[in-house]
Amino acid sequence: MGESLATEVRAALQRQLVMAILSNERVARQHGLLVTDLQALHLLVLRDDVRTPRQIADVTGMPTSTVTKLINRLEAAGYLRRSADPRDRRRTLLEIVPENIASLTALYGRADHALDALGDRFTSEELSVVIRYLDAVSEFYSLGDGFSPAP
Repeated sequence: MGESLATEVRAALQRQLVMAILSNERVARQHGLLVTDLQALHLLVLRDDVRTPRQIADVTGMPTSTVTKLINRLEAAGYLRRSADPRDRRRTLLEIVPENIASLTALYGRADHALDALGDRFTSEELSVVIRYLDAVSEFYSLGDGFSPAP
């Protein structure tokens, strides 16, 4: 892949990220949330292995004090509940309240269907390459490589 094509892909991805963030910020505002709160809630919906404040902090890189405030807001809004872990009473478990996220689930479900229909415009081979690329980008961000301080 030539450098100019890679540059075009990066620019397209950056445009997509900006539009996705701004769109999610609008949805968050409409539901009385901060965009970070909405994304943390989405993280809990997407990942069954993230169910404690510590796990949210570990996955997101947010300080635990920030995660505590975020959880307080989501709990006050009725989107999740805290409970003591029956196996370790010192640990707090987070439970999504399905009936209270129903409007968000419906909204994002409609977006999922529209994106699936958009995907029908591409071949399986093209989509496989996109998946491979986006997985690599996700790994890049999860390692913090793009935002590490210069040596």
